[in-house]
This record gives sequence, structure tokens and C-alpha cells, in this order.
Amino acid sequence: MKLNPGEQVVWREFPMSVYRRNVTIALTVIGVLFLFSGFFYGLGIFLIALALVMYSLTRSASQYLVTNERAMLLRFGKATKEVPLNTPNLLVSTVNQQFISSKVGGNHVVQDVIFLQNGMELLRFKKVHKGEELIAILHSMGFT
Repeated sequence: MKLNPGEQVVWREFPMSVYRRNVTIALTVIGVLFLFSGFFYGLGIFLIALALVMYSLTRSASQYLVTNERAMLLRFGKATKEVPLNTPNLLVSTVNQQFISSKVGGNHVVQDVIFLQNGMELLRFKKVHKGEELIAILHSMGFT
């Protein structure tokens, strides 16, 4: 993803994926069990390595990116949805706050960040952890 001249990344977030978390945990647990069994030692190391590689690839597969000029949803490095921040009557807000609790990941809060123009949704960042931080950054840039 190439940025325009003078454009800088001000906020970046990777969407929360339950699938990514569950597959990584399952492969890691199976790998550790094989590792301790002694007989399938090599298979255990392979499964743990596979889980880590899969986690990093699925994490980088999609991301939310906001620059000083536009907000984008990136899929495999290409912008699939894009909203210029100088769009007239653009409103950015956090909605749908959720409290998520898990034994492995602990407790955390996620929310959606929406970009609206005249009541129509242009872009939605789903289940982000730092939605309030994005709003604060946009306010500091003079965006209201």
C-alpha cells in the first residue's frame, strides 16, 4: 500500500478475529501435547510453528488504517474501502461497545468505529480495541 506524498499513518488496528484466536490456540495445544508425548516430537514442533505462522499471516491479512488524509480497510495490502477525511458532513463515532471475557485472553472492550455522511454509513471498522484513541487523534487533527 503506497501512501500519497505528505500522507502519514496516524492510527492502525488489526481486527479481532475469533477464528484466528481459536485456531492458534488449538494448534498450539495439540503441538504441545505431541511435543510432550515424545513419539511425535517433530510433529509437535511443526504444529506450533504452523500456528505461529498462521497467526501472523491472518493478522496481516486485513487491517484498519487511518492516515492524515483518509481512512481505509486494507485486505492483503490493498485498500478495499476508502473514505477521504475531507468528505463534507463526515461524522466519525464509536458504537456497539462490547465487553469480551475469555479465560485465555482476559477481559477487554471492543467497539465499532463508523464513518457516516448524511446518515449513510461509508465505512465501519468492526471490533477494534482502540476506537476512543482514533476519535481523540482525529479531534487533535482538527476533525470534529
